[in-house]
Amino acid sequence: MAELVMVEQSDAICTIAINRPEKRNSVNPEILLLLGDTLNRLKKDGKTRVVVIRGAGEEAFSSGYDIGRIGGPSGEELTGPRRNPLAYGMNAVADFPFPVIAMIYGYAVGAGLELSVTCDLRFAAQGARLGITPAKLGVVYSPEGIQKFLNLVGPAATKDLFYTGRLLDAERALQVGLVDHVCPKADLARFTYDFAAEIAGNAPLSVSGTKQIIAALLKPQKMESADADELRKLQAQAMASEDLREGQRAFMGKRQPRFAGR
Repeated sequence: MAELVMVEQSDAICTIAINRPEKRNSVNPEILLLLGDTLNRLKKDGKTRVVVIRGAGEEAFSSGYDIGRIGGPSGEELTGPRRNPLAYGMNAVADFPFPVIAMIYGYAVGAGLELSVTCDLRFAAQGARLGITPAKLGVVYSPEGIQKFLNLVGPAATKDLFYTGRLLDAERALQVGLVDHVCPKADLARFTYDFAAEIAGNAPLSVSGTKQIIAALLKPQKMESADADELRKLQAQAMASEDLREGQRAFMGKRQPRFAGR
């Protein structure tokens, strides 16, 4: 059985590849746990100054969360931070002390796009398609996930992305600030690793310190507990809805969903 996550170290640069090309590198709890475990191990080793995250092949960075696993079990008994695999993997990216770069070929959709947004920088190949699609599935996205988009592209673009569920091409994504650079497909890897090498050659305390300061400055104001409770209720309501089941059936059947609002 192929490894779900492949790791390659080259001097101070580490590449982590989601290895599920037959599913357009969609993520599941097992992949997210492996991602988090890998980054936490690299953090302890102290040898890595840049991480590049990509999808295996050139068809997709990640097409999102495995639709069949939404709301389902992780397959193992989990405790502590690993109890929520999605948060565990995303937090490991955000908390890694040095820059993390998303190298995007093809599709970056749903949780796959959130993963790229959680990275410090996003470089996309021409022809890439990016979008966030909970409205197509009947899901209410997490406040923490939406906050990342607000911090990156602002309220207007966030509303556009979430309300419509449209996929943007790489050039439009660059215009709204969803990606930082767009390259011809044949040049993306060279551009990414040249950029990573430049970062890795800089003073590590300066780079790491700057990342931590930026993260602190971008922290949202803490929600009131009553607000947080209400937002969780909205998510739970959607998770228990007939619309979510219809969205899953429509996705599997490759047809337009017929949402009823219940």
